[in-house]
Amino acid sequence: MTKSAGTTVANPAVVATTAPGLGAADNLLDELRRETDAALSRVYLADQATACESVSLPDGRDLWLKREDTSRVHSYKWRGAFNKLAWLVQHRSPGSVVAASAGNHAQGVAWAARTLEIPAVIFMPRTTPLLKQQAVKRLGGQWVEVRLSGDRYDHAAAAAREYLKQGYGQYLHPFDDLQVIAGQATMAWEIPQSAEPDLVLLEIGGGGMAAGVASVVRQRFPRAKVVGVEVLGQNSMQQSLQAGRPITLPQVTRFCDGTAVATPGQLTFQLCQQLLDDVWLVDERQVCTAIEWLWNERRIVVEPSAGIGVAAALATSATDAWGDSSLATAYAALGLDASAQLLTVLSGANVDFLTFPVIARKGRLSPKQRRYYCFEIPERSGTLIGLLDQFLSDINIIDFQYGKTDAKRAFPVIGVEAFPAELDQLESKLARTPLHYQAVTQATAVEYRVVPFQPSLAQLPVFATVEFPDRPGALSEFMRQIVGLTNVCYFNYTETGQNIEQALMGFEFTDETQRQSFLTRVVELGVGFQALPSDTIAGLGATDSTTR
Repeated sequence: MTKSAGTTVANPAVVATTAPGLGAADNLLDELRRETDAALSRVYLADQATACESVSLPDGRDLWLKREDTSRVHSYKWRGAFNKLAWLVQHRSPGSVVAASAGNHAQGVAWAARTLEIPAVIFMPRTTPLLKQQAVKRLGGQWVEVRLSGDRYDHAAAAAREYLKQGYGQYLHPFDDLQVIAGQATMAWEIPQSAEPDLVLLEIGGGGMAAGVASVVRQRFPRAKVVGVEVLGQNSMQQSLQAGRPITLPQVTRFCDGTAVATPGQLTFQLCQQLLDDVWLVDERQVCTAIEWLWNERRIVVEPSAGIGVAAALATSATDAWGDSSLATAYAALGLDASAQLLTVLSGANVDFLTFPVIARKGRLSPKQRRYYCFEIPERSGTLIGLLDQFLSDINIIDFQYGKTDAKRAFPVIGVEAFPAELDQLESKLARTPLHYQAVTQATAVEYRVVPFQPSLAQLPVFATVEFPDRPGALSEFMRQIVGLTNVCYFNYTETGQNIEQALMGFEFTDETQRQSFLTRVVELGVGFQALPSDTIAGLGATDSTTR
């Protein structure tokens, strides 16, 4: 193994000479290819071939997308599940089948069981979203029973194994099964000859899809480079290839839930060891950016795990806006250039609707960066607008978190977005002043938007939602227009990307006359201002902690 700029690059030439049982691996590959030929006569009884479409990457290269997200179950998992069940029917009566899954595999098994009229018991974690539970029941109909067990996939899998010990059914593994791998491999025979790829990027969870597709690509497109792609924090296959044996990660990240596998399969490890030219890593931010890019380019919506290959394709760009230096280096090391054709699999579209805000927050198509700062300023009217005018008047404010917690000092947290050079200039300017501030971009309280507030310190408060245009300087303009009429005691705002943004703000006053003057002024300004019930302040709660 070698390493390139923090990304592990598998070298199969080295692996092949040191791995034990090389002959056995060759036999396994031959057997997989025979099983794949047989699978081609079975899988299309369940669903039809999916499309392969081309899209231009930002630097002009062609990226072919194998649209497994458009299948009947909105993922490729139907292929392996149906092929395995059909194989069981041909070779012996399966009786019933048992599976464990938190998502796509369960739906594939459900559809295959219904199509072949084979009873199936599917164990799912109790935490599985209701949408996915309902999808499994809808696809399987009367042929499927869903049993909820535990809070994680591991718990559901353990329950399935206990059930099998009682003598019930045949286990249908999600990836470490030759017929399952062969079923997934069939998608590669649907790649049109015109798409002849120079580089194939395959996302890896347990490795079933990557192993199957790679085996066919080696036959059909022998000059193509085949690279597995994993997400940082769940790269069990990459670390296993480094170690020369399957290993188990002590924990895995779960955002890309379809590829969150702690231990690769024994079969898939052997096949990937033999078939892959390389293994690359991307992070969750790159995945979210890829999903956003797919939506902008083609109005395609995929689940996080399906964006992994696209993320790697974008990261190999030589342009500053997209490129990842480690992957650009790995790309060049494979002998690929700006004329190469790329291909990846959009493995699924079973995304929970509530995941979209997370994707939108993490994915940033722009080369601009976001940074957060906590300032210490005097707690009095005018100091906040002074801070905005002096340092932040020409920069885009994307987040504001502040609640009054001290009678004399204020600690607003302000998030800004700009090009790296502009942010560096801002920090240089801040460093030349006596102003106290702290960079808090990675602070947990900031990430989860914990806004400390002491309601008892607010005098004659008025709370309201305030609207202002989404452009640099708009917030400062509003603050400047009300300076001297009030002191801001609470400010909660995060950018939404709408033309008109909205913030929850609290204003305090020295007396009733000042409060009425402020309310009159707001009407004169014509800003969107919706006063909230007086008991709103009580609902915000009190805390003694701050982000400082």
